[in-house]
Amino acid sequence: MQFFIKLYFILSALLDGKRLLAIVKTPLGMCVSSIVLGAIMSLSIAPVEKWPFAVIALVFFMMQLYTCKFVPQVALLTLLFFGTYGTISLTWLNFVMEGFGQVPAVLSYIIIFGFSFAYVAAPYAFLNMVVFYFTQKKKSVYLLCFVPIAFILADYIIYYYLTGFPWLYAGYSCVEGPLKNYAPFIGVRGINTVLYVLSAALALTALRKFLYLPIAAMILVVGLFLENFPQVEKLPTITASLVQANITQSVHNNAASANEIFSTYWNLTKPKIQNSKIVVWSESALPVDYYSSADLIGDLDTVFKSEKSDLVTGIFSSVQDKLYNSIVRIGNSADLAKDLPYQKRKLVPFGEIVPFEEFLRPLGSIFVIPNSSFSYGADDQLPVRIRDNKFIPAICYEAIFPEVISSMDSAETNGIIMVSNDSWFGPTQAPEQHLNIARMRAMELQKPMLRCTNSGITAYIDENGKVVDRLPPDQEGVLTVQFAPVKGQTFYSKYGTFTLFIIMLILLGFGIYGLKKKDDASKETLNKLIRP
Repeated sequence: MQFFIKLYFILSALLDGKRLLAIVKTPLGMCVSSIVLGAIMSLSIAPVEKWPFAVIALVFFMMQLYTCKFVPQVALLTLLFFGTYGTISLTWLNFVMEGFGQVPAVLSYIIIFGFSFAYVAAPYAFLNMVVFYFTQKKKSVYLLCFVPIAFILADYIIYYYLTGFPWLYAGYSCVEGPLKNYAPFIGVRGINTVLYVLSAALALTALRKFLYLPIAAMILVVGLFLENFPQVEKLPTITASLVQANITQSVHNNAASANEIFSTYWNLTKPKIQNSKIVVWSESALPVDYYSSADLIGDLDTVFKSEKSDLVTGIFSSVQDKLYNSIVRIGNSADLAKDLPYQKRKLVPFGEIVPFEEFLRPLGSIFVIPNSSFSYGADDQLPVRIRDNKFIPAICYEAIFPEVISSMDSAETNGIIMVSNDSWFGPTQAPEQHLNIARMRAMELQKPMLRCTNSGITAYIDENGKVVDRLPPDQEGVLTVQFAPVKGQTFYSKYGTFTLFIIMLILLGFGIYGLKKKDDASKETLNKLIRP
């Protein structure tokens, strides 16, 4: 009993508001706070998936930045915040490295830690440090205008640098909530911006600068107003079946198992062909070369044509000694003599392609992951036509690149077909994270999506990003849905990131104005007196 009494008094002392504030203001306390806030930020995406955590984490982080006095301090806190967010959110990489690259668990976590801090967090830390250096005398201007600009630029660096890995955009936490409604207008990076500005305005409000509260309120009210704001028109429904074969990765990587894999897909598909106008198989569902398997492709084409149905499937295709991860159509709409496979345009580094492979592959099994010798497909490819509908094709990793998907969109495209093999991720949070990224792509274009995966999560996503139906992960099954294609084009699809550049220029303009404007000392004194 005495132990619990002592523990009570110790906790009471530690949790005292003034004492906590004093601790947090110390250098060590600020570092620990940034780490804690980064961990809270990770709760905004899968598996927890609660968008308010992103706002809470960013608001308190912005308040931390407001109290900073030194440039290195800003860099360190930003590095700790985004580095922790990345480390916790990307723990699923351990399953990939340990399971398929035979990397020891300790080393794999060291790699995740290093990647999260050196690749994910470093651009945010460096650019935040730069803008703080030039704007630190006007903290409100720094926080509201220049921190969002720095983070937007960092978002772009993450997108392009070393092939890019924009998996952890803050906007992906907003597939639910009012901020998701900005997606068809400004895309996920626009939502990132809105989230940064919202958090800065709330942070300044919490710091008793109530002038900024209307900015936060306006962002939320406009988001609510944009709910169910259609920019496309629905067309008659089509019956579609998505086949989830749940092939284990060890079998999938074994070329000798091609017949076994095909039998699994066929046995699941056969009862559905007659009543399905579209059947979708997952990424590399047929682990064979399209051009070297004419008999198999021809037989499938004959069967699907006889049932007036179409098959869209993942497959390999080789052209002039180059191997491509591809999608093909077979059946009613296909002309095998003329059709060209869609070839994947964004490849997974160290998964589908190994940079500097002549140097890295000899270093160990981590660089000899199966199926890591693909080539990049051309940028200028056409949508997949199924009957009277055009579909944007996407394969797995391509989902995380907004412009890769939107580049094929037009008023004439009617939906998205995405195939993936997420069995690489195993029983981790990655499949849910990947699904939510796909949902954002549907929201941005307001194009419904047929998302077919090998082991989950197979789903039908409507034009508003809502998961209409899905299959449980790690189970065989067929998801049959009434797919509703659309026609039309969103504001974001038409103008892309142009609107985001305008927003950045507006922030920059207000920021420069705020820096040049002289403070009114008497007004500031009066404000301090009347604030509660």
